[in-house]
Amino acid sequence: MSADKSKYIPQEPDRLDELVDGDIVGESDPPIRKGRTGSRAAVVQALYESDSSGHPATSAVRRLAIERELTDDDIDFAIRLVSVCEEQRTELDSRIAKIASQYPSDQMPLVERNVLRVAMAELAMEDAAPQNVVANEAVELARLFGSDSSPKFINGVLGALLA
Repeated sequence: MSADKSKYIPQEPDRLDELVDGDIVGESDPPIRKGRTGSRAAVVQALYESDSSGHPATSAVRRLAIERELTDDDIDFAIRLVSVCEEQRTELDSRIAKIASQYPSDQMPLVERNVLRVAMAELAMEDAAPQNVVANEAVELARLFGSDSSPKFINGVLGALLA
């Protein structure tokens, strides 16, 4: 049975090293997102960079948001969101592990884990978008940065969380 289960574990995309720079070159370039969508994308990238290289996520998100030419309000939102993710990392990871218990958190790809962290952190914020918007944005971020199975995985985990 474990062999069957392994085919459903999300896989890291092939070019995650380029995700950190936010500069993926090729026909399938992710569009530069603006507004809160761009803020969320910058936060996912900053958390990924922090997890993989140890760079402070707050500095990374500020740099990425400026590169995306986000407005001051959207940069502030990105900084607040990444701060919540960092401050509540242990709690968020614990909740993720409980909801996605069939996938050990140490085996979960960084992209999926960070998309879930961002969605769950935003839901805890006072000025959070409606739950369905946060969930839809998370699925889109998984589609943008993750593997082919990432959107379905994110949708399933957030569906269980919000049920």
